[in-house]
Amino acid sequence: MKKVGSVSIWPGSQRGVAMVLTLLILTLLVASSLELNRAMRVEANLAGNFRDLTQASYIAQSGVEIARALIQQDEPSYDALDERWAQFEILAVFSSQLFNEGHFTGQITDEGAKFNPNGLIDSYGIENLKKKNQLERLLAILGHDPQKMDAVLDWLDPDDHKRPLGAEREYYMNLKRPYAPKNGPLDSWGEFLLIKEVDLATFFGTDEREGLGKYLTIYSDGKININTASIPVLMSLSPRVDQPMAQAVLDYRTKKPFRQNEDLRSVPGWGQIYAEISSEITVRSNFFSIGVLGYYRDALAAVQTVVKREGRKTRVLFWKAG
Repeated sequence: MKKVGSVSIWPGSQRGVAMVLTLLILTLLVASSLELNRAMRVEANLAGNFRDLTQASYIAQSGVEIARALIQQDEPSYDALDERWAQFEILAVFSSQLFNEGHFTGQITDEGAKFNPNGLIDSYGIENLKKKNQLERLLAILGHDPQKMDAVLDWLDPDDHKRPLGAEREYYMNLKRPYAPKNGPLDSWGEFLLIKEVDLATFFGTDEREGLGKYLTIYSDGKININTASIPVLMSLSPRVDQPMAQAVLDYRTKKPFRQNEDLRSVPGWGQIYAEISSEITVRSNFFSIGVLGYYRDALAAVQTVVKREGRKTRVLFWKAG
């Protein structure tokens, strides 16, 4: 025993304290090492995920550029579903040959196959009766209430005069989350959901009926491409077009695309109504939407864009990535 002042210290006690301190230091070092190792692994995983996501994004953008090239190289005299741009979904299957551990899927859609609601009101603020009747028919064909048209027209026209079943500024400003009506053309596809009576069921559809949004576009010259239009859109052209007549158009263009508007006369039943709808149809388009998903390892990136064909070039009108 060693005496320090009035305190007696046993040599074994000193060794015990030293051992405890040593074990404590070792424990701290091990814990610090484990935490550092964990942080490094997390950082490495994050870096790897970011790298893979970046690579997937580049692959998706590459897919968009390939799609644009198909549109630019296309013969613009007519646009039909037998052309290479319309086969982009099939061509994308072979994209894995272009990228190591990656590929893309995608689709090009002709916006001219859809109805453009911005044509309901002309530049002078006057209602286009032919377009109004067409959208009413489309609503009815899809199983929705055509009386929703009043609210759509009030949203688009520049005045504050409310139609019988429509809505103007007073209605929208008294909502729980108020906003002013557009009183002008739609700037985005989803803006339709801001209009009174246009709910999610109307726009996106339900199990019982299709949504209107599938058949709408804000990117077109307002004419319907009979080479690409769906049965509901073809039926909306005239009250005299029934489903068998619309199906006859699909059957005809599968064998031989329409090269000019007048070719529609060759389809049974359409010759009698051709004069009525000739100003509303076309066989060519200049607006196309491109949707691409890029894959790299386990990462996925999406790009949605709309382009306008201008000669042998395309101009991007809309771009969304993420």
